[in-house]
Order: sequence, then C-alpha cells, then structure tokens
Amino acid sequence: MKRWIDRLLLTAVILLIAVLAVSTLPWMVGGHFAGPWLLLHMTASGALVIILPLLALSLLWQNISRVHSGSMERLGYWLLIVSGLITIATIFLCMLPLPSTEQMHVLVLLHSYAGFAMVPASLLLAFGIARWRRIQSTRSATPG
Repeated sequence: MKRWIDRLLLTAVILLIAVLAVSTLPWMVGGHFAGPWLLLHMTASGALVIILPLLALSLLWQNISRVHSGSMERLGYWLLIVSGLITIATIFLCMLPLPSTEQMHVLVLLHSYAGFAMVPASLLLAFGIARWRRIQSTRSATPG
C-alpha cells in the first residue's frame, strides 16, 4: 500500500511541477505574468505546498538509508526537497511586509531559479526510483 501512496504522491508532484513550469511561459518569453497563467500557477503552487511535504515524509526513511535507495534516488530526493523549500520560502518572504521592493525582486528571482531547479530534481528522483527498483528486481530474480 505504501508503494502505491509513494507513486501517487510522486506522480502528483511531477505533474504539478510540469504545470508550474508551463504556466511561466509568458514570463519566459518576456511577457507579463498575469491573468489565467498566474491563476493556474497559484493554484498548482498551493497544491504543491501541501503535497511536497507529504512526499518528503513518505520517502524520508528510504532516502536516509543506503540499503533502501540508490545514490541517484537520494540525490534527486534531497535536491527536490531543498529546491522546493527554497521556492516556498522565498515567495513566503515576499508576502511578509519586511522586504523592500528591491529585496522582493531578488526573492522572486531566487524563487524562479529554485522553481526551475525542481524540474530536473524531480526527474532525477523518478529515474532514481525506477532504476533502484529495476536493480532490486534483477537481484532478487538472479540465482546465487
């Protein structure tokens, strides 16, 4: 049952990251980030703020142990969690009345870099999990 929950959470996170990356298209081509694109981005980010910690907790035990995960999976896991936390924290700081306008611009730039870093990190995690499971299934099927 846990494997299915892990798969569901990982699939949800990858889909949300894809939606978040695609929703920044107007900004990437030099346009203004507003309207339905911003609404889509805000909706997906709200879901990611809930689902990413659930995925982090669900995969934590196997990613702190070398016995239960491969190096690619552990690297992808930690990159995804760290970049996700930076992404969430930078935009949260922008919502507080503390930073100046210039500091907010820096925080939004850091938010975009950390957000885009989540794309390869999530793919690395997914490929690492698939690779580890493939290695484990080969080991268990091989005699001796």
